[in-house]
Amino acid sequence: MLKKLVAGVAMFSLMGVSAEACTVMIVTKGASEDGSVIVSHSNDGRGAEMNLVFVPAKDHPKDSMRPVYPTAVALDTMPEYNAYDQPNLVAPERSDDYDYPDRPHTRPIGFIPEVEHTYAYMDADYGIVNEHGLMFGECTDMSAHLPEVPYKEGGGIFYSSELSRVALERCKTAREAVALMGSLIDEYGLWGTAETLGVADKEEAWVFEMQMSPTGKGGLWIAEKIPDGDFFIEANQLRIHAIREGDPNQMFNPKLPQTLKELGWAEYDENGNVD
Repeated sequence: MLKKLVAGVAMFSLMGVSAEACTVMIVTKGASEDGSVIVSHSNDGRGAEMNLVFVPAKDHPKDSMRPVYPTAVALDTMPEYNAYDQPNLVAPERSDDYDYPDRPHTRPIGFIPEVEHTYAYMDADYGIVNEHGLMFGECTDMSAHLPEVPYKEGGGIFYSSELSRVALERCKTAREAVALMGSLIDEYGLWGTAETLGVADKEEAWVFEMQMSPTGKGGLWIAEKIPDGDFFIEANQLRIHAIREGDPNQMFNPKLPQTLKELGWAEYDENGNVD
């Protein structure tokens, strides 16, 4: 299981990496003074926009499609898609707060089927919290095997920021969000960097970690529930290690253990579990 971490671990994790380094912290209800679940995210980006945006709840026409947008937050600006640091998104159909009349609209890099109703949420560089109390925090991770994958046509269309937003639009609980984001990665793929999303609701909290696939299709992902009474800190280093098949406190693509073996990335713990 995920262990209780102390602040010194977070400080150690930041040593040797850029000062532009995000940290996500999660406090479960059993570890807080008043029974609240808390998600915190220090967004230490390289100059990206920090505006707080309200995205209203909406009803959508049947069979409509939801645009998936690129972001300069992932790797760098993408002028060919009108994706810049400030504003990082120009999409008036999503929110009046993303309407910049003097700026060209950000171009989508893909589309997914829309649902009939989406929930209201607060947004910034990454999704924050929706009307049902579903919360997110993010940090970028250092991946030894595949440090970064720029977006290219025909490859994966999701970066963690858009994954968090789709989950806030469609989910009420952390468990639902984990399952949805995993299915989106499996179907539509990832680009950018290895990422962690802390995701929690009023009752439970999960850590969701993802890594791009060298094939450009799908992606590698795993999520683990934080035991109630624990708190969790992650600062740019992947935290989930042993893959425990059949454990109700983990979710991952069933092909993940075999995929890691085929890639030559698999290591094993003392119990023989794939890391």
